[in-house]
Amino acid sequence: MRVIEYTIHDPARTGHGLRHRLVTSLLDPVRYPAHDLAVAYHERWEVEITIDEADTHQRQALRPFRSRTPLGVLQEFYGLLLAHYLIRATMHEAAILAEVAPDRLSFVHSVRILRSAAFPAQIVAPKQSADGYQQLLHDIGQARLPQRDNRINPRVVKRKMSNFALKREEHRHWPQPAKSFSETVVILI
Repeated sequence: MRVIEYTIHDPARTGHGLRHRLVTSLLDPVRYPAHDLAVAYHERWEVEITIDEADTHQRQALRPFRSRTPLGVLQEFYGLLLAHYLIRATMHEAAILAEVAPDRLSFVHSVRILRSAAFPAQIVAPKQSADGYQQLLHDIGQARLPQRDNRINPRVVKRKMSNFALKREEHRHWPQPAKSFSETVVILI
């Protein structure tokens, strides 16, 4: 086990000045630098985006699964997970080809391209399918998302009945970070 202690050196960010500890089984400090692991840990919330992709953009239907049996629902759920993996794997290949990070490519655009390519892919001669796939990867790689904003928002809500603080006037002009998150992480041990 390896323990990495770090702090965040930016007054505008949550957790500023606090001592954070990251416990990991990645023991090799040369292969897995402490700074890289601390920054990667804070990116773990990207999973929320993945849930949104599968639920909102891939399924698109606001109705429950069609299956009427528990086994059928499970089968349909696994089918959606496999389709999501297929889309993301194709996006990864497109990102390598385009020389960008996979999270810079648009999931929605990729779904549209793959849906429109599904029928033509069935009627193309096997000799032409490799060229068609390369074109598909090129098209997916063209829809790039802008860099994520370096911003934060206060943890407040508009309604009264909540564990979070109530939104007030001072929250409207919340101080924004001047540096990227990676620049604010300071390794202590």
